[in-house]
Amino acid sequence: MRSLFSYIILLILPISLISQDEPIKPNDGHILGFGIGMGVNMPLSDLRDRYGTNLNFSLGGDYVNKKNWTVNGEFLYLFGNNIKEDVLAPFRTSSGVILGDDQQIADIFLRQRGLFLGLGIGKLFPFQKSSRSGLKVIVSGGILQHSIKFVDERNSVAQVRAGRYVGYDRLTRGFSLKETIAYKHLSVDKRLNFEFALDFIQGFTSEVRAYNFDTRLPTLASRFDMLIGARIVWNLPFYIGGEESTRYY
Repeated sequence: MRSLFSYIILLILPISLISQDEPIKPNDGHILGFGIGMGVNMPLSDLRDRYGTNLNFSLGGDYVNKKNWTVNGEFLYLFGNNIKEDVLAPFRTSSGVILGDDQQIADIFLRQRGLFLGLGIGKLFPFQKSSRSGLKVIVSGGILQHSIKFVDERNSVAQVRAGRYVGYDRLTRGFSLKETIAYKHLSVDKRLNFEFALDFIQGFTSEVRAYNFDTRLPTLASRFDMLIGARIVWNLPFYIGGEESTRYY
């Protein structure tokens, strides 16, 4: 028993000595981070009349200085299946279907597509002095764009074939503002880094096409599109500078 006890002590002692000299990587310097995320949006104002709830995929990066001021760049890709404005209504039969060139029922579907591309500035408010995790507030300016995409499985609907869809796609674009409030988690050991973000987008947009073929009316020159969304973002941070310390056990 005594020999076994001595053997265990000999195994633990080197590990303990090594642990005393293990450096803690600094987290008080500048941070360059990249993020990839997924989320859901609810449209409001004029956008609510055209689309239902949609999803988004995001790519972004931010730079946080030592005083936690943040510069942010972000791209959001918007997509969904809930189209409330039926731009192909004039071509539907009394039963609600669309006939293709071959007089068979067409397999055509309407989809929402859109994007937000912007730059922002804000600040990170850590909850503790020993941590960089906390509340992040960002105000961004950029471009909001959205349109209707037509998926014609058999390529049988002449109205949306060979570029004719431009008279029906409701392409809309304009300057927009985005406010983001997020909980940003940056673990001390650098292994778990994520954000849970709430987004608020206001788009001062207009329809790009001059004329809508289905309504036979000019397009709208002024719209106000809004989105409220929630996202989860996985972050990959790189710490630059800061004071290195040593962990003792």
